[in-house]
Amino acid sequence: MTIFDSKNPAGRAGLELGLLAMGIATTMADAAAAGRQAAELRKERRAAYKYACELNEARGRADDLGRVAIRAVRHVASLEAEVRRLRVALDQRQAHIDRMRNAG
Repeated sequence: MTIFDSKNPAGRAGLELGLLAMGIATTMADAAAAGRQAAELRKERRAAYKYACELNEARGRADDLGRVAIRAVRHVASLEAEVRRLRVALDQRQAHIDRMRNAG
């Protein structure tokens, strides 16, 4: 049944217009919801990308710090070896001084 063969064409036209408006409103609401969902997805992707970049940067810094730490440990080990050599030399000299004092 159309508005042309209805007994109440104005009422029928109003009903069809209302249904059409409801369809348009539903489509607009669905489009707005899809837009919000797409925006949220983009936001999540940007956050994930930013996190991945920061994680990669942190790993790079950690690698750098690891290399610095290894160099520092090697340097400390060499300094400890030098201290041991100096203590041995100092003990030898002190023993020599003590022998010289006791001999004289």
